[in-house]
Amino acid sequence: VRTNMKGWSHSRFSKSKLESVLHRGLNFIKSIQKADGSWYGSWGVCFTYATWFGCEALAACDQVLGTKNDRCLAKACEFLLSHQRPDGGWGESYLSCELKKYSQLPSGDPSHVVNTAWAMLALIKAGQHHRDLAPLHKAAQFLLSAQMPCGDWPQQHISGVFNRNCMITYANYRNIFPLWALGEYKHALSETS
Repeated sequence: VRTNMKGWSHSRFSKSKLESVLHRGLNFIKSIQKADGSWYGSWGVCFTYATWFGCEALAACDQVLGTKNDRCLAKACEFLLSHQRPDGGWGESYLSCELKKYSQLPSGDPSHVVNTAWAMLALIKAGQHHRDLAPLHKAAQFLLSAQMPCGDWPQQHISGVFNRNCMITYANYRNIFPLWALGEYKHALSETS
């Protein structure tokens, strides 16, 4: 269903030109998805972050162009769910950026609230809440339990990266992304009931 096509009439470009560009972008996104369902990210840590953006892009194309990217989205969900930790969260290390392969935080470290939020946002965008809510419930419970009495979430491991080896701490990520993910989770719950 092409729900957003009517807004294109205000563009200086023709609908066919915009559709062509979007299809090329969609083909590019699909071509760089790894066999395990992930994408490599270069601004955030790393596969979790990029998989969120990959899911956003595929879902947007499905909505705007009427494409069906169910298989690519399902592979992305499989990848993310394979890395969900026993506490319900995710904990990707900055080493993923350097090594270009998924690296988990040490098993004794708690999951990372920012990684968990990115994974939740990706899973929701990919429609995981229509298949199985349990992983999202566990992730939301992790985020709620990690929230501090003052309302903030803890500053944890590095979540930003530049050029694969310049690690950056974005202090507000720890609050922005968990709030966003919990809001999307609440909305997803309303879609399933």
